Amino acid sequence: DQFAVGRAMADLRVIAKQPHSTGSPANDAVRAYLVGRLQSLGFTVRTAPAPLSDKDRARIRKWGSPFADTAVATNIIALRPGRDPASNAVAVMAHYDSVWASPGAADDGAGVVSALELARAIPRETQARDLVILLTDAEEVGLSGAKGFFAPGTAGDPLAGRIGALVNLETRGGGGRAIMFETGAHNGNMVSLFADTVRHPAANSLAVKIYELLPNATDFTPAKKRGIAGFNFAFMGRAGLYHSPLATPDAVEPGSIQHLGAQALDITRALVTACELPAAAPDMVFSDVLGRFVIAYPPVIGWLVFAVTAGLIIVAARRHPGWTWRGIGLGVLDAIAFTLAAAVLLYGANLLSGADGKTNYYDRLAALPRLELQALALMLAAFALTLGIGGKRRAMMSGWLGLALVNLVLCGIIQAVLPAAAPVFAWPLLIAAAAMALSGSLVTPSGAPRAQALVLPAVAAIFGLAFAGGFAHFSLLAIGAPTPSAIAGFAPLLLLLLVPLLPPVSRRGAFTAALVLAAVAIGLALWVRLDALSPTVPPYAETKSQAPLAVKPLNSGGARPPA
Repeated sequence: DQFAVGRAMADLRVIAKQPHSTGSPANDAVRAYLVGRLQSLGFTVRTAPAPLSDKDRARIRKWGSPFADTAVATNIIALRPGRDPASNAVAVMAHYDSVWASPGAADDGAGVVSALELARAIPRETQARDLVILLTDAEEVGLSGAKGFFAPGTAGDPLAGRIGALVNLETRGGGGRAIMFETGAHNGNMVSLFADTVRHPAANSLAVKIYELLPNATDFTPAKKRGIAGFNFAFMGRAGLYHSPLATPDAVEPGSIQHLGAQALDITRALVTACELPAAAPDMVFSDVLGRFVIAYPPVIGWLVFAVTAGLIIVAARRHPGWTWRGIGLGVLDAIAFTLAAAVLLYGANLLSGADGKTNYYDRLAALPRLELQALALMLAAFALTLGIGGKRRAMMSGWLGLALVNLVLCGIIQAVLPAAAPVFAWPLLIAAAAMALSGSLVTPSGAPRAQALVLPAVAAIFGLAFAGGFAHFSLLAIGAPTPSAIAGFAPLLLLLLVPLLPPVSRRGAFTAALVLAAVAIGLALWVRLDALSPTVPPYAETKSQAPLAVKPLNSGGARPPA
């Protein structure tokens, strides 16, 4: 009854042997295989056509496909009844078509085979309600299959009106952790169910909010517009495999499919066995904690977290009376200097890497690992530069208090403007404030670090770097190369977490480290700028300077073609 990627990979090697775009004979063969697999799992299976617009056919034609004029989008709709066929059904959705040039093992073969394995792992006798496996066609040309199925009124499929919850499985890349990045509206009770049932979760309300604000779409979009609740999952690592001719079954990380499918199985099992589906409720603020569990609460609770953090900072100030207002001011200046230095360096190096003109979207995706290393080197360079300017005062309690106050103000602004983002910054700050309040004096009377007093700050730093650093990594994968300066927003928190732990560093040593790190970043930028077009780029996009770099954090479903 568990998700096993070995079984899923066996299906993947069948359906992702070659490219299978909408209308091609290869796609017909994949569809026939999937129908047979679903029937063997006890589903009643039918196929249904979905209309293709002239724009859809133009996109197929632009790929170089000879089937643009004859292509027909065909959805696979599989139903396995539960004990109460009159209750709302639960659907699991993925798209089985690929782009013209790619075998599609990642996008979206991984989602399709996860749906099959998930259906196998949920026995029919445990279903309180109907389980639907919806495998759509023509997602890559404009979400056409999903649009046809979820079209309003009589234009859509008759089964669409019975679906009470939907789990969509997507990818944009070939590896990494799978994250739940989108929910339906009024997600409070759904998120609570997710928190209660999903083991090893990856989810964050800020990721959901970012996705809502960006011009992207997946097959989940037409369902969401129809008011259907649910969850959208994807993994985004190894982004160079997105739509790539190299996206073969052997290239996709099995662990990523395991993580995608296991999370989807947990939540689908909870939904399909529930006597009642979760009712609509106000949105929740939520985040997983290092992939172990999810904490979710109403947005107003964020103010309680803010108040407790402020109280702990006050306690720290009262326990360590040696601070001065001048030292606090210098700590504030350190935070500002670090943030500005990081933003300027990240922006300049991004231009140097080739973002100063037209770029190839897929080539930039292939360069993301180097661009992320470049961003890391520059953040560290800005950190070293700040230490060099700040000198020895970074080890003083007053400087630490100044950094804490800067982070507290930022958390208050975030809580007021975008509460969904608050956990990413507020939780590490809460832990750091507790460490400040509970730890002893950081330095001896002579100014040397007091080792035993650094245990709690070290614990706070480990948690904070793992928690916020994980989201910074996600941000670079999601937003990509266009706006790396966004991660400079993590600078004040990084400084707060690390400064108490560092031994005294000479100004010369700090500046030398900053220069070396900057040189490494420049080398990476020039490597990205001057290297040949990546072999992962699909053939219909093989120009080094093709189009302005677009912000496309996840699979856009062909709705906004990069070419």
